Amino acid sequence: MSTADYLIDHDYPPVYHPEQSPGWLAAVLSAIGRQPAQRGSWCELGCGQGFNVSLMAAANPDMRFTGIDLNPHHIATAEARAKAAGLTNVQFHCADIRTVDGLDGPFDVIVSHGVLSWVPASVREAIAAFVGRQLAPGGVAALQYMSEPGGAAFRAFHAVFRACAGSPEPVKQGLQLLCAMRDAKAGFFQLHPHASQTLDNLLKERPGYIEHEYMNPTFEPLAFGEVHALLAGVGLQWQGSATPLENIDAVSLPAQAGEVATRVPDLVLRETLKDLARNQPQRYDLFMQPAAAPSAQQHMALLRAGRWRLLPGAPAPGGMQLDTPIGPVQAQAAVFAPFLTRLAEGPASFAELEALAPFNGRPGLLNQTLQMSLWAGIVHPERELTVGGFDSAPAARLNACLLREAAAGAHVPALAAPLLGSGLALNAERLRALLDGNSDPTLRTLLYL
Repeated sequence: MSTADYLIDHDYPPVYHPEQSPGWLAAVLSAIGRQPAQRGSWCELGCGQGFNVSLMAAANPDMRFTGIDLNPHHIATAEARAKAAGLTNVQFHCADIRTVDGLDGPFDVIVSHGVLSWVPASVREAIAAFVGRQLAPGGVAALQYMSEPGGAAFRAFHAVFRACAGSPEPVKQGLQLLCAMRDAKAGFFQLHPHASQTLDNLLKERPGYIEHEYMNPTFEPLAFGEVHALLAGVGLQWQGSATPLENIDAVSLPAQAGEVATRVPDLVLRETLKDLARNQPQRYDLFMQPAAAPSAQQHMALLRAGRWRLLPGAPAPGGMQLDTPIGPVQAQAAVFAPFLTRLAEGPASFAELEALAPFNGRPGLLNQTLQMSLWAGIVHPERELTVGGFDSAPAARLNACLLREAAAGAHVPALAAPLLGSGLALNAERLRALLDGNSDPTLRTLLYL
């Protein structure tokens, strides 16, 4: 992308996207009955400062990682961090996606967050062409974008921030004006109540995030059919969502609207109706090359190969309320109490969890429980171990570097967790406890500190 297409004069803050980890994607694909990608190579388009790339590389030293971004300062920051942590399985490229070359592809996993809806159509076409060309056989592409209809409301935010571009502090002025309009009960906020929650979220965000989100020349919420057609044009098929909850209609769709949508046989129309039912503001779609779906027996084998771990901060055994995009969903104590109790004792395989009373003879219920818990940040699949175990040293080195950054005042949203093959999100309190040496020993063990 040229500088005319995308802002490069402001840095995007470090971000952690758990949906991009190889283990998360493998667990979601297994859950929906698709063969996971190989654990070989991984590439992020629009990697920003490379935070997520380095996190994944440190947690998965048996894989190769590549980050591509247009911003030279982003890439310089990414390369400096990777060098400081001694990461040898990651490389970064400062390049326009339309002309990038010299890559160590093809890639088993290609991910992109915060790009498709923020670039013009010509760049979206280049991204699709790149994915079609660089995705390895059996690989998966996870592509996030702002979607219709819920995302359309935020064109108004984009218009306000863009109109403030000439002011000394455009983000501050834009936020003040939007808050003033909300306080004045402007019709926009009355018509789009979800915009008020988003505004509250923006008030907590760093200016760099808002600049990239709402001050780029392009802000284009896309209909599912548009993205589906783009990827179908390069030979890829939609498989499901990287957001596990959205693959479970019973807890992601309002009941009556869901009945209408799920009866529609055409894929594009069905997904479009589901987006209407959820007032979907963004999607995280999975695309793969056409392949026969595993048999029921093969699907069960994929599920039973997984091993799961309870994450720090998980709720006590019992029922709970999950706050989903369509409202609160009650998780039954009869299901979640034995599930959480068993995992509190230590990691367990799918087959071991099947032996619990609620799931005996009901693997579908266990599958949904695990996927809901993955989405809620309660559990995570353990990393598949290679022969001889795995090397935790890269994660330990990166985490030490990130803690030094945090001690100096930098924003550090997560640390590498090699047992998960991913990262572990950290709030300010947990990060401070780690810096002070007062954190839970279990957490330090998970992070190899």
